[in-house]
Amino acid sequence: MVDSKRYNDWLEKADRDIKSARVLKQNDCGNDVVAFHSQQAIEKSLKGFLLKQIGRVIEGHSLIYLCKEASIYSVDFKKHLKDCAFVNQYYIETRYPADVQLIVSDEEAEECISIAKEINKLVIDNI
Repeated sequence: MVDSKRYNDWLEKADRDIKSARVLKQNDCGNDVVAFHSQQAIEKSLKGFLLKQIGRVIEGHSLIYLCKEASIYSVDFKKHLKDCAFVNQYYIETRYPADVQLIVSDEEAEECISIAKEINKLVIDNI
């Protein structure tokens, strides 16, 4: 079985991504990087939860997939599928320059942080 502390490493990284997103938002460092760090926080939270449940790290970066997998172990995750789909859009598009940039509004950036905090809390409550 997995070392019980290993999943905590994922949750600690997720917590740091949430804190990073907040600091970046407060310092006007770009809503795109705020959204990206929020996506990373959710991904790490869900992977930590799944590691605790099944004893191995799930591959992939799709928040929708990870949330569906988590809902096998707690139905509470199902209500966050739309939230995961919303934040999921910021994984690739915010990381690289493009001819048509994805603009992330202040409201969207704040929503990303809020969703990351909610899902992280849900994970902690279900472990």
